[in-house]
Amino acid sequence: MSELKKEIIRKSIHFIGLAYVPAYVYLGKEILIIGITAILTFSAVFEIFRLRYGILSFVVREYEKEKIGAYIYFGLATLIVTAVFPMEACFAAILISIVGDGIGGIVKRLEFQHSGALATMIMVILPFALSLIFINPVPALSACIAGALVEKVERVGRYYIQDNLSVPLVAAAVYHSVNYILP
Repeated sequence: MSELKKEIIRKSIHFIGLAYVPAYVYLGKEILIIGITAILTFSAVFEIFRLRYGILSFVVREYEKEKIGAYIYFGLATLIVTAVFPMEACFAAILISIVGDGIGGIVKRLEFQHSGALATMIMVILPFALSLIFINPVPALSACIAGALVEKVERVGRYYIQDNLSVPLVAAAVYHSVNYILP
């Protein structure tokens, strides 16, 4: 299977996370936290079987085959963001992580000269445009830029930075901080 096809399959699973926004609106924060915790628990049990027996290993990237999958980090980040930040900051974090990183990741796999730069632009522009429906534009743009910049950081020293954890946390923190500062 080609890298592009694998990425499209991975990201289609990724896009299921867009259910977060209506779930937050219609179910509320408390029930959403319970739901995320349940999904994260199920995912952790699945992850144990995946690591031990190689079940559905095509879902993860090559470097994740022997390590914890990105979806665990994203689930953990989603749980933290939902528990700590207000609704609008959560929406910014989720849109950037799912839409921006999702579409950007697919574009990055297209092999042309500036696919990485285009992917970064998409990671800023697309979630920002979608966020205009729900949230304040200035903090949203700030969060999108911060998320795209953090996504570029792959390592700090000898430690690999898991962008599925760092992007939502930074995006929510930046959105909340900028929104707090604005009059």
